[in-house]
Amino acid sequence: GIDGELTATLKVDHVTSTGNTSQRGRVIIGQIHAKDDEPARLYYRLLPGHTKGSIYLAHEPGNGNSEQWYNMIGDRSSSASEPSDGIEIGEVFSYSIKVTGNTLTVTIKRDGKADVVQTVDMSNSGYHDGSDQYMYFKAGVYNQNNSGDADDYVQATFYSLSNTHDGYNY
Repeated sequence: GIDGELTATLKVDHVTSTGNTSQRGRVIIGQIHAKDDEPARLYYRLLPGHTKGSIYLAHEPGNGNSEQWYNMIGDRSSSASEPSDGIEIGEVFSYSIKVTGNTLTVTIKRDGKADVVQTVDMSNSGYHDGSDQYMYFKAGVYNQNNSGDADDYVQATFYSLSNTHDGYNY
């Protein structure tokens, strides 16, 4: 299938603090895999010395075009200032990653705060062109630091998780 929606409520419990500056503190918390590429990767990142982390989205077109990056809360840069409205370790929040046709919509929800929404037009991304592409929605914690100490880790707690795909609920 192609279209679907992944929703999750979670908190990030721990991120890496060792290794290369460009890799510290970042973890993928939700994503969509396609045949060879990733239409969406949702990152949480807490930089050393910060108490509030950022959330950003990567969209990798399936046709060889350049990867696209979208800051949603804070900034993905390794030297970014602490986001004033960032998400702390242990803070519960929710996200939705939804694909309908050529529209990818990612929404971050937090109690007492306005939703943060990022929409990506995937018309030129090669996913709805009649090819054998598919979209496999995944949630979890995917450590994005392969330069840290062997005992450094990432951890999150998921409170709810739902995937609706082609009319089916999982």
